[in-house]
Amino acid sequence: MRADKERLRTALKARRLALTPRELQVAGDAAARFVTQLPEWKQAKTVCLYASFGGELPTDALMMLALLEGKRLLLPRVTNKTTLTLHEVTDLAALWPSRLGIREPKSAAPAASLADAGLVLVPGLGFDGAGRRLGFGGGFYDRLLAKPPRKTFLLGHAHAFQLVPRLPEEPHDIKVKAVVSPQGVIRCRVR
Repeated sequence: MRADKERLRTALKARRLALTPRELQVAGDAAARFVTQLPEWKQAKTVCLYASFGGELPTDALMMLALLEGKRLLLPRVTNKTTLTLHEVTDLAALWPSRLGIREPKSAAPAASLADAGLVLVPGLGFDGAGRRLGFGGGFYDRLLAKPPRKTFLLGHAHAFQLVPRLPEEPHDIKVKAVVSPQGVIRCRVR
């Protein structure tokens, strides 16, 4: 199973990295329009997003829109080799690059809990229709989302080519409730 996951990770990373900046922006804008039309986005007073990198769908427009709409914005921060913590962000200019090169809140940013978020935008290298997610293999999001509150809507965020027929599943894998891509939203058959 691990070998299958690694092959898929390699293929999907390469495809993402082959996208031009223009293709990324167009795809990110299209996906953002779908996100903001979801009832779960409209109802959420607090959203947990992430700062995109490495061919991920751009998230800056969503972060700005969340702040403009008066939503409380949470972003993850890498605190050690294996852990993410959530922090409130009120100014995107205050983000700085982590040791992994991903923009994140500074350590002084107010800490927050996953229970605060009505919607969590979840990155991944791949997703399937049952809500399974393929990450980078570090387990950061699996640990962060290990016990999501029932009211928290986990929304995968991916390019259309990252939606695959079926992903291998391990006991620690966390499933999303839906996946948004530039082509639309897929509600998952989570079991």
